[in-house]
Parts: sequence; C-alpha cells; structure tokens
Amino acid sequence: MAEIKSTLDLIMEKTQNMTLSEEEKKEIRKQELSRKIKGWIRKYEDDVLNLKTIQSEIDKDDVARQTELKNALQKEVIQRIEPDKDNAMYYQLLEEICGIDILTIVNMIHQFQNTMEDERAIILKELNRRLEEKEISGTAVIPSLYSDAEWNIRYNQSIEDFKKQIRLIAGN
Repeated sequence: MAEIKSTLDLIMEKTQNMTLSEEEKKEIRKQELSRKIKGWIRKYEDDVLNLKTIQSEIDKDDVARQTELKNALQKEVIQRIEPDKDNAMYYQLLEEICGIDILTIVNMIHQFQNTMEDERAIILKELNRRLEEKEISGTAVIPSLYSDAEWNIRYNQSIEDFKKQIRLIAGN
C-alpha cells in the first residue's frame, strides 16, 4: 500500500533543491533586524529593558553588525519621536546608544511647539471673533480649538511636516 504523506513532507520534497537568493536572504535579515529593534524599544518603553541591557545586546555582535544595529535603532527611534509628547526616553537612546547629538532634534521640537502656540493663538482669536459675531460671549465661553476643522488640518499637517523634516536630518 502506498504511503500517505503529510503536507509538510510534500512541501519538503518539492522545495529540497530550492535555495534563497541573496536578495531574499538580505530581506529576511532586514525583517529580523527590524523585529529585534522594535522589540527592544517596546521593552525599553515598558521598563523591561534598560539602556545597559540594550548596549550589551549590541556589544555581543561584531563591529559591522553593531553599526547596523545602531543605525536601525536610530531609524526606529526617530520615527517614534512626537513633537507634542515627552521624548526623554528616546533622547537617551539616541544619545547613549546611538551616539547622536540630540540638540538639533530638541531645537526642531521647540520650533514646532512655538509655531503651534502662535497658530493656536491666531485660531483662538478667530474662534472668539466668530462667537462674538453670533452674540455668544461671557466669562464661561471658551472656544473649542480641537473641534475646529481648520486647526485640526493645520496641526496634523504640521506634525507630518515635522516628521518628514526629522527623518531628513536623521538620514532616514
């Protein structure tokens, strides 16, 4: 009687002479590296990993791989920086692990925040003017900035522009 083969056996038979191309190997390695870096950052954000542990993980590899890990870490951290949030953890990673001077990034964030504050004031004045036109006034009347479509569009566009700018500076 003929032997019944499992799906895995059939696949193994069909693929036994197949090998991955260099490009496919490179892509797999890139994906593995990305998953590793994202895992480190998630654990770092959750206080499961500290800077010393991340550095010791990087130091386990040869010099070429260390550079590759630091570059990938830098790219991933840069993508996570938000101009309207606390980025202290990310600054530490960039400075202490990647050896990046964060002054340019900090200045960009300050510039973004100052610009947004100026735009906030302009939009709030306009919202107050619109309310006064409708004869809505008083000490309890506070215009809602975040319900204004124009503000949301400006704000989201500014965040997008900031992220593009920071990626360019970081070489991403």
